[in-house]
Amino acid sequence: MSNQQNSEPQDQNAERLKEIPKWTRRYAQNRMLTIPVLMVMGVLLIMFIAVLLALPLHLTAAGFKKGNMVLGFVGFALFVAALAAVLIFLIIFISKFCRKNSGLIEQLVEQRIYGKEGAVSMPGPKIMKKNIWLGIVIGVVLYICFFGSWHLATEGYIAFKYLQPISVFYIVPWLVSEYFQRRPRIGPLFLISPALYTIHAILIVAGVPLFFTTENFCIFNILLPLIGYTFLAYVIGHVYSRYALKKLKGITHLEGEAANGD
Repeated sequence: MSNQQNSEPQDQNAERLKEIPKWTRRYAQNRMLTIPVLMVMGVLLIMFIAVLLALPLHLTAAGFKKGNMVLGFVGFALFVAALAAVLIFLIIFISKFCRKNSGLIEQLVEQRIYGKEGAVSMPGPKIMKKNIWLGIVIGVVLYICFFGSWHLATEGYIAFKYLQPISVFYIVPWLVSEYFQRRPRIGPLFLISPALYTIHAILIVAGVPLFFTTENFCIFNILLPLIGYTFLAYVIGHVYSRYALKKLKGITHLEGEAANGD
């Protein structure tokens, strides 16, 4: 009887241990908070560079407009200096982080966010030469479609209302291709982004006013849903990784004598 009682917790432990690979995979795939942080860092960097260049340009324009040649030339000199500083920064940044050390910033940010939870990794995507060229082709097509539809909207050929619904035909396939290109590094929760983007388009077509109606802001009809839903998908993935980590910790607390190492 005693042997039978002792075997029951051991059988339960064995079944629970079989779930470790599943929850480890789900945890690793959904450690996604790194990407939103990088997105915010990128936006802040772009905003900083824009302000750095815009201020001296504004000073230059104001000086020449008021007939103050000294102020105008000072502003122009500051613009040239700021532009040179930006170019030097970009050259150093690209040479340091976009060649041999590609992905280093992402690793540093991930270590900062998840370092206390230990190291975990997933196999990298099987990137072959044809996949690289496929990515380049997709990028070119996306660029043409994005700016082409925006131009057609500003010229009056596409109503601002339908700019985002039309973009579904190239944004959603691009997002889905991103998932297939990057798995198994990321999990299926990433597909929340194209799903929400499609629902957004359906709501607009149904009459919900989820769009800008002015030329200056019509580009945000695409950008805001794209960035917002992608950001949300990564945050949901991060929250799910917390759940998967909790499950993993629960599995390690086994029942019975086996938990004590006897």
